[in-house]
Amino acid sequence: MSNHKIDDLLNEGHSRFTPLQRLLKTSSNQKQWSAELQALLEPPLRHEVEVTDIRGERADLLCRSASAATRLRFLLPELKTQLQGLQSFSRVKDFIIRVSNTAR
Repeated sequence: MSNHKIDDLLNEGHSRFTPLQRLLKTSSNQKQWSAELQALLEPPLRHEVEVTDIRGERADLLCRSASAATRLRFLLPELKTQLQGLQSFSRVKDFIIRVSNTAR
């Protein structure tokens, strides 16, 4: 990574927050959302699902395997009600489930 890109991340000349601050906030949100969802799941599924984004009425979920995604799809109708009771998920009506072998 060049010094210019690092300087851009730390530059405070951006609108309200630096790119680094926005990146840290996004990471923090993802951890919080994932923890809220994982608290409602039983092991081992709990460790195979993450929330990558919540935008308006849509939440993006990332599963480590296709089998975890399938299990989650069957559980979502029941989980949706519980999740909508949480402030972070209160407006979410649609869940997009993706599978990645590189999920943490």
